[in-house]
Amino acid sequence: MNYDNAVDLIDRLIDQQSDRYFADFVPFTFQNEDYAELEMYLNVHFKPQFAEKIKFIAFALMYQHESYVFLGEAVASALYPNLKNKNLRNIGLERLGEIVDTMVIDNYASLNILLKQENDFSLMRIEDGFSTIFFNLKGQLREEVASLVEHQGLYFKEIY
Repeated sequence: MNYDNAVDLIDRLIDQQSDRYFADFVPFTFQNEDYAELEMYLNVHFKPQFAEKIKFIAFALMYQHESYVFLGEAVASALYPNLKNKNLRNIGLERLGEIVDTMVIDNYASLNILLKQENDFSLMRIEDGFSTIFFNLKGQLREEVASLVEHQGLYFKEIY
């Protein structure tokens, strides 16, 4: 898949308002904005662990399904100009793992993993910090992602 087609597909998947999920550390959503102390603590002590869990999920999915991996334009231009507009699927897990660490630990966005299932695509989007969102997850792939997320001790939540 070429870069232009991938970007168009990523944009379409993000714009869809259904079948969206995310991986989270806690089983509930904080109801108020007064959790700054907890957020600071998690940023210091749990981001590296979260990055490891997200890498496990991403890599398992990439090896189970035909996949295409692209950096968001802003982060590619800023940090990885030699990887801009390129499918990163075959750059090696060590290098890809370093990029995931940068997205999660250093708060950059985004790494987009397109997953093909029959005639459809889903998207795993690793954004800054603790934000990993899945778009257009249906059927067997939805079950696989839920299982992987839960296996890593995270919570699989639907976005309404």
